[in-house]
Amino acid sequence: MGTTIMTLVVLFVFFAVLGLITYRASRSNKATPDDFFLANRGLGTVVLLMTTGASFFSTWTLLGAIGSYYREGVWFIAFAAWTVVHALFIWLFGARIWQLGRQFGFVTPGELVERYYGSPLLRTLFAVVGIVCLVPVMLIQVTGGAGALTSLTEGAVPYWVGVTLMGVFVGAMVAISGGRGAAWGDTFMGVFFGTVLLLITLVFVFGSGGFDSFRNISEVSPDVLVNQGNFWGIFDTALGLGLAFWVMPHMWQKFYSARSPLVLAKTSLLTPFWNSWLMALGALTIGILAHYPGLVPGLSADNSDQTIPLFFAAHAPLLGSIVIAAIIAAAISTINSQLLTSANILTTDLYKRFVNQGLTMRGEAYVGRIAVGGLTIMVVVLAFTPAAQGFLVPLSSLGFAIAIQMCPAAFGALMWRGATRLGAIASLIAGLSALTLVYLVDSPLPMGPAASGIITGSVVFVVVSLLDPRGPTPIQHEFHDSLIRKLYANQNSADKTHAEKS
Repeated sequence: MGTTIMTLVVLFVFFAVLGLITYRASRSNKATPDDFFLANRGLGTVVLLMTTGASFFSTWTLLGAIGSYYREGVWFIAFAAWTVVHALFIWLFGARIWQLGRQFGFVTPGELVERYYGSPLLRTLFAVVGIVCLVPVMLIQVTGGAGALTSLTEGAVPYWVGVTLMGVFVGAMVAISGGRGAAWGDTFMGVFFGTVLLLITLVFVFGSGGFDSFRNISEVSPDVLVNQGNFWGIFDTALGLGLAFWVMPHMWQKFYSARSPLVLAKTSLLTPFWNSWLMALGALTIGILAHYPGLVPGLSADNSDQTIPLFFAAHAPLLGSIVIAAIIAAAISTINSQLLTSANILTTDLYKRFVNQGLTMRGEAYVGRIAVGGLTIMVVVLAFTPAAQGFLVPLSSLGFAIAIQMCPAAFGALMWRGATRLGAIASLIAGLSALTLVYLVDSPLPMGPAASGIITGSVVFVVVSLLDPRGPTPIQHEFHDSLIRKLYANQNSADKTHAEKS
């Protein structure tokens, strides 16, 4: 019981510190959509870097990825190769999203694609798909954090208590603090759980033989150090994780929130060290070394997502309470942004368009807070369903797979003048249909649901756009001309000077 009380005390202190940080950050909030949802488009490099990484890697890293390495071995590290390209996506797509958001006042992805393609239907599709793709990822934060708390306390804190505790705190924090509070909270939580992850990695290394740790594993469990050759399995996971980084709605919100393109450029340079090396290699080391005999008592494939809580429950329960706080920090740093973005989409793309078109800016912020509460209740209720309590990586991978089906239409709005409204709509429907079909009834092809969907959707997008007799519209030209002027102004000037001299 002493461990349980200590864990609850540490969590109370953690929640108090986090609540104070987010409250102080949100004191300057204004009752406008830009301020509540996007922190008034003023995030700097450090905060944007931390909130971007913390919002994408969460219980996936501290629980799910570690469990996957334990069950499936070293080959799972292949997914980390995709996280390196996140840096490229921040600059390549993030800067364009930022510019268009500033120019036209967009606060959701749906607003951008509707303006570009002239299609209210596409905006609605983006809104629905955007919320649906976030639900599985939000779920693993609640279920993972609650499960870790239950494991460390050996059932003294029931699962339902953990789910309720996280739901109430996160819902209240996001509703009160908005985007600015969430970003500063992410900065604190990212530093916290990143530091704890590094320390846990060192504990596992020295607990399994220090510099000889991997040699020891090769003697007792050599299979986990051998590439199992599941190319299509990791390709599907890596594809979803890689492409979803820039197209998931809460990441668009990060791009909209940046102070300038220079902030995005700096963030892109630092992202691989935060997203890939620390997150991926730390989880790899812990998951592989957990096979060392006696290191994690009671560990098996079935409960491998709880490797860290089981280790500390057996060896250092009091220290484990801090680790659980780090796991919950990782969960909160993801679900807060996703709740806020989902509420933004519900308010801006659905409620304001179909229910109350005369909604004021103050009213949008108010409705957004109500939407946060409603979405929190939905996630908490879903957390008690059997489907939500499986392994964390497969569940979150489903969300990523759904998200990337929006890539072709989004890519067209940012990069390709030849994209058409019909091609964008057809690609999204075709991609989702292929994904659903493969997910439910399997496929004779080796590709998984995510790859099947994005390949089908991309082909349909290009073919339908090329066959569509309608050419680019004036607004499409305006989009691309504006991006060229703003993002490549110096290059254009240099080209013009060179031409004049010639």
